[in-house]
Amino acid sequence: MFYLEEKQEKQEKGKFPQSPEAANIEADSSKKRSKTEWILDTGCTFHMCPYKDLFTTFEPVDCGVVLMGNDAQCKVVGIGTVQIKTNDGVVRTLANVLYIPDLKQNLISLGTLEYLGCKYSAEGGVLKVSKGSLVLLKANRIGSLYVLQGTVVTGSTTVSSSKPENDVTKLWHMRLGHMSEKGMHLQSKQGSLDKQGIGKLEFCKHCDFGKQKKVSFSTATHRTKGILDYIHSDLWGPSKFSSYGGRRYMMTIIDDFSRKVWVYFLRHKNETF
Repeated sequence: MFYLEEKQEKQEKGKFPQSPEAANIEADSSKKRSKTEWILDTGCTFHMCPYKDLFTTFEPVDCGVVLMGNDAQCKVVGIGTVQIKTNDGVVRTLANVLYIPDLKQNLISLGTLEYLGCKYSAEGGVLKVSKGSLVLLKANRIGSLYVLQGTVVTGSTTVSSSKPENDVTKLWHMRLGHMSEKGMHLQSKQGSLDKQGIGKLEFCKHCDFGKQKKVSFSTATHRTKGILDYIHSDLWGPSKFSSYGGRRYMMTIIDDFSRKVWVYFLRHKNETF
């Protein structure tokens, strides 16, 4: 946990005084922070949040307590998901976030993210959480804490039951090929949706997945010095129809140095070797 244990022991004369570094850390932990700030922490075992209105989905539970760094016990009264929009516009969903009203700060567990297959590294005051070559989260170092770059998507907690207008909105959203909320309101005003009212469109994970993109591959550089030092080969087939000579496969070989292309037509795939 980023909270330091507050010791009640007073320093006596003759003992070493408190170091400036320790004083800075205590100042960072006791500083009043924003409600929407999230701290990326290596010490906490779960994602935790003390603000119920930040949850997207919420389920009341009674699953015990969480032990703080000063041995204080905080009761867990709920669990749910929180959606965070990063600075690059991508929405990330934190699942299994514990609702702990007695907590003082939102916490993201780096241990939980690592268990889910993510990796994290810090350099130059920036902490990055990645999965493969895709960077999922970034955090800036403020004092001695890493604060997430991003904002909470919604502050409306969604419980199991949903309003009828939300069901209608979701239904038309899917019928119209995942049209935006603004577009559906326009269609509703024109009477194109059977005179049904359109409410607030809830988060759609399919729209989120459709807008995601992978990190592009870097441009490969091959420093060839002669012919056939490096070649590119590709095998295509089988074709639905064979040629007059009975060939159904095509193999191409490109020399990286001269860019000369050889094309071979094959009857069977094993002729490649």
